[in-house]
Amino acid sequence: MAVTVFSRGVWFPTVVRAGDALRLELAAGADALHDPRVLGFPIRAEHADVLRAELARDLLLWSALLPLWDDAGIRGPLDEGAAVALLDPVLLAPPEEVDALFRTIRWSREQLVAHGADVVLLERGEVHASLAHATVERDQGRVDAYR
Repeated sequence: MAVTVFSRGVWFPTVVRAGDALRLELAAGADALHDPRVLGFPIRAEHADVLRAELARDLLLWSALLPLWDDAGIRGPLDEGAAVALLDPVLLAPPEEVDALFRTIRWSREQLVAHGADVVLLERGEVHASLAHATVERDQGRVDAYR
């Protein structure tokens, strides 16, 4: 049985413990019956520590993971290798390396805007810095205005 270790809310990625193993789970999209589809993959304790301590890094990882969830669709498997490969570069790398990574991967810009990213910095490629004043609360109005 999995036990929640840390989460910022229902739709945020959630760190769970199953036995001795930590996993990051995210409900994104829906399955064929329109229920939330929860997919997950293994993480290390240091990743969980960063997710708990840094809202910006939590949001960055979530934004980077959403395209993988989209690729999985309503029935397909999550590309766990691709998900795990994002952990160190997003959560542990210096901000300039995070920005460089985000120039090379697919990610959800609107997810960051919804949580308070500075759009000017975001558009300049300063993805990490854009989240200096990020919020846990989602503001759909910001996304609508951004579009």
